[in-house]
Amino acid sequence: VQMSDDGAAGGGGGGAEDNVPMGNKVSFPGMPVFLPEEEDSSPAALPLGPRKISREFKRALRDMMGEMRRFSTVDLHGRSLGDEGATYISEALAFNDCATCIDFGANGIGEVGVAAICEALKNNKALEMLSLASNNLGDAATTVLAEYLKGDTTITTLNLNSSSIGDEGAVALAEMLKVNTTLTALELNNNNIDYEGTCALAKALAVNSTLETFSISGNYVGGMGASALANGLRQNTGVKGLQLNGNDIGNLGIEPLCKALSERTTKLTNLDVGNNGIGFEAGPHIAAYIKDDTCLTHLNLYMNELCDLGAIDIAKALKDNGAIETLDIGGNNILGPGAESLASALRENKPLRTLELGYNPIGAKGALALADTVKFHSKITTLRMGWCKITKDGAYYLADAIKYNEHITTLDLRGNELGDEGCAALAQSLQVVNENLISLDLGYNEIKDNGAFALAQAIKNNANGSIQSISVNNNYITKFGEVALTEAVELVQELNADRNLYIQF
Repeated sequence: VQMSDDGAAGGGGGGAEDNVPMGNKVSFPGMPVFLPEEEDSSPAALPLGPRKISREFKRALRDMMGEMRRFSTVDLHGRSLGDEGATYISEALAFNDCATCIDFGANGIGEVGVAAICEALKNNKALEMLSLASNNLGDAATTVLAEYLKGDTTITTLNLNSSSIGDEGAVALAEMLKVNTTLTALELNNNNIDYEGTCALAKALAVNSTLETFSISGNYVGGMGASALANGLRQNTGVKGLQLNGNDIGNLGIEPLCKALSERTTKLTNLDVGNNGIGFEAGPHIAAYIKDDTCLTHLNLYMNELCDLGAIDIAKALKDNGAIETLDIGGNNILGPGAESLASALRENKPLRTLELGYNPIGAKGALALADTVKFHSKITTLRMGWCKITKDGAYYLADAIKYNEHITTLDLRGNELGDEGCAALAQSLQVVNENLISLDLGYNEIKDNGAFALAQAIKNNANGSIQSISVNNNYITKFGEVALTEAVELVQELNADRNLYIQF
């Protein structure tokens, strides 16, 4: 199980919260927040020590402590515990053999609270996943935590996203990584780690062999920091997932990184270098890395500046690549020629299943090239082409392709100025018995009632179709179009009780 990365970008994916995933869990949505007991607030009467916990909150804390001894996953995210609440509840962690996953995120916990939690964890042999994300830990609390983790033998996943960690805290974590042999996933996204902290972490990675996922998106790594990471990763034998999104590593950082990743004995399976100011000059280096790699399955290049030249280089490598299943190359200012090269590569590429091309102005010409490929020659299952300026002409090409395509299950065409004509063309293809397409997104396309009527008729004419979700949100459809679509769905469900179909307006 992997904790979320707190906004580490990924094109089609976007950001996520800092919550720990919850399975067998207990949460306390109605729990009162931390409050000091009512007392004289004049300066002379202000207490010198820690604030007291209200009686009501103390009762709630005791209830939680009881639950922590009965549930394996506990969600305490955003409950304003503060250091006082964290100190009080940490007693339930000592000698606890039930809770394996606890989320302390967004609770205003600082050095005192972290120290109390660490003290309790010395007698805990069950906890495997710990989130302290979105707390103002700073370097001091992070240093306390790092010192404890040097000897911890149970925690495998640690989420410290958005915790105001700077270079000093990163150095402390680096020293911990040199001796800790249990931690397999470390998330440090959206902190204040600069060159010094990055270099320390890189040196730690050179000797650590147990960490498998390292996330440091949204920091200040830069090109020189990426070069330092490359040197550390070249010697590292454990890391298989690297998240570097939003670190402004540029061409200066991506070249040594790609070279080091090619030379590693242990290969990555997941690499995120989106939002890094990488230009077309980096195309040959990325291509050289992925051409013969047989392990990398997920590659995120979202929101860089690869343009057509970079896309063409990467496309050539994709013809030989035998591993990448998900490629996000959205937001790279790719035009028609780049799209044509990618389409050509898809005719020969075997493993690719998800392609994100959104926010590239490939136009109708680029849409035609991709449509001709996916019609018969590609096994892509998810194709995202939102905001690609394909217009109604591109819709015609893709509509013709999905009549014959046997693999695409998700098609995203948001924001492409399709209008009623483009919508009607796609609707006509939906009338054909299609056993694959499940989700179609037509949001933000200036579709009016005539387009909605065409979709409604297509739904009625193909009661046994595979489509489960059609999104037409943020168009110009009035109540008349909405009623037509709603009635079409109701009719289909009457004819086929097992059919699940949802229209999003």
